[in-house]
Amino acid sequence: IEMSGEKHVMLSYQWDSQKLVTDVYKHLSEHKIPLWMDTQGGMKGHLSTSMAEGVENAVVLCCFLTPQYQDSVACKDELTYAKERRVPIIPIRLIKDWKPSGWLGFSVTGLKYIKFTDYSTNSDLRINELVAEIQMVAGKQFSSIQPLNWNEEEEKHHEETNDNVANNDEIESTKIRLDENSYYRLTTQWQGDNKSLDILNDGKNNNKVQLAQTGNYSGQHWKIKLIQDDYYRLTTQWQGDEKSLSIVNNEIILDKTSNDNAQYWKITLLKNNYYRFTCKQQGYEKSLDIINDGQNNKVTLAKSGCYSGQYWNIIQI
Repeated sequence: IEMSGEKHVMLSYQWDSQKLVTDVYKHLSEHKIPLWMDTQGGMKGHLSTSMAEGVENAVVLCCFLTPQYQDSVACKDELTYAKERRVPIIPIRLIKDWKPSGWLGFSVTGLKYIKFTDYSTNSDLRINELVAEIQMVAGKQFSSIQPLNWNEEEEKHHEETNDNVANNDEIESTKIRLDENSYYRLTTQWQGDNKSLDILNDGKNNNKVQLAQTGNYSGQHWKIKLIQDDYYRLTTQWQGDEKSLSIVNNEIILDKTSNDNAQYWKITLLKNNYYRFTCKQQGYEKSLDIINDGQNNKVTLAKSGCYSGQYWNIIQI
């Protein structure tokens, strides 16, 4: 299925996964996402002209990872060419208890996985998760993308007001007063004060941001310092000023402190007395949010709207 000359999301897969990927294609098409998918069985080892055009016109590439994908020369050529062209990659794992290694493990290291290991029994949730990721990575380039169809639980999270569009009418003030020498706890209207923005202690990088059970933990103690105009830097008591809240490869993490605008956060007081966090890199169109995936603790940057997961409370400790 080719869309030569048009920007699209490319679905990269090994032939054995065609049935599942075709089903994913069908569901993504329902969200009006322009797609490119090879249906002719690949190039038998070499990057063909049509496949090269598919990569070159891709604004994001979704790769469906299996051992067969890892062993495929054609898939390796395709993914390597995409990385060379700096096409954003969304890796999707299809096999439980299997992780890519070798060239494939190296290619997707540091990227956020989406797990489709339970796709046969949980397809709606997985498609919603993938659509949300595509919207975050490439939504600005596709005005045709339709919003997700939220289920009842998700609608409680995404409370609809004014068609869920965030605009200047909701803003009370962009001038807020915070004590730079104090620490603050960050919670959401959706999850309440029982869950706080925290750093996962994984014994490795210790940089993954999540919502966790509220407690007296230094990873939940945030320092908020004005650094430029209405933009702030967020650091934790645990990691100190050397690491700041940042966007890296479309993922919210603690990263080495720098002057990158991905670490510049605007904090806007809203008329409902909650705060909205937006990043200088992405603008007011995307806000700090919580993914509704059943666990409800993953932090992301999502399209700004009147959603309780984007309404943050700042509590001085």
